[in-house]
Amino acid sequence: MQRGKLQFQYFDLLEPVDTLVERMETYRPTIWVAPPSMLRMLADAYTSGTLTTVPDKIISVAEVLDPLDRKVLESVFGQTIHQVYQCTEGFLGATCRFGTLHLNEDIVHIEKEFIDPATRRFVPVITDFSRTSQPIIRYRLNDILTEAAVPCACGSSFTAIERIEGRCDDTLYFPHRQTGEAVPVFPDFVTRAVIAASPAIEHYRVVQRGNGVLEVSLRLAGKGMQQVEVGVKRELMNLGERLECIVPDIRFVPYTFEPGITKLRRVERQHT
Repeated sequence: MQRGKLQFQYFDLLEPVDTLVERMETYRPTIWVAPPSMLRMLADAYTSGTLTTVPDKIISVAEVLDPLDRKVLESVFGQTIHQVYQCTEGFLGATCRFGTLHLNEDIVHIEKEFIDPATRRFVPVITDFSRTSQPIIRYRLNDILTEAAVPCACGSSFTAIERIEGRCDDTLYFPHRQTGEAVPVFPDFVTRAVIAASPAIEHYRVVQRGNGVLEVSLRLAGKGMQQVEVGVKRELMNLGERLECIVPDIRFVPYTFEPGITKLRRVERQHT
């Protein structure tokens, strides 16, 4: 599709990666807009030499941009990875030239329902007065956002977001050591624990099942899986110590994920 000086082309995520890479080599787009899971696969293709084109700008959408994915993408492509934060209810935020995500408070009113004021975590409650066919008034989203501790260097007065962590449903729960009450463990806590275990971790997922068990899957750069698994378990146990709770049983399973219809969630809680 071409409009004026802009030309757009759609790439179906269900197509084989080799096909997507071949099309990109021919089309050579200057801006990439894709989920981070797909961007990681393009980064692998670029590292292997099958993809040679590099865009002027990369924008992450649809999935949470995990710190691990951001680090890898910025290292491979040598540029800031930008983000767009949007959903069916509206265009809620975008990054500035420094790569900081700012809420679009000039077009959408966003209230902050704090769930952990000490760490600046909140759930956005949005109102969009510009809609004429479907009013959105004080609609509570299911996302967990962390407000930045300091203003962004760009000078914007709009709220700066340190990170979108994921959904409220993806908050894990560990039993408190003394009372047995469920202690909320935010996705960012788990992410930091896993990443801290080893620089060899390329991909990971942590899923808490309905019985409380943690299923951890890893993909490494090189060998040494057993040693890394020991490190991950140690970091998760340390997290439990800091939160004064009991870490559930940890089981390591093979890492499997292919971009497509299913969105990648690095940390999630399932009822089954």
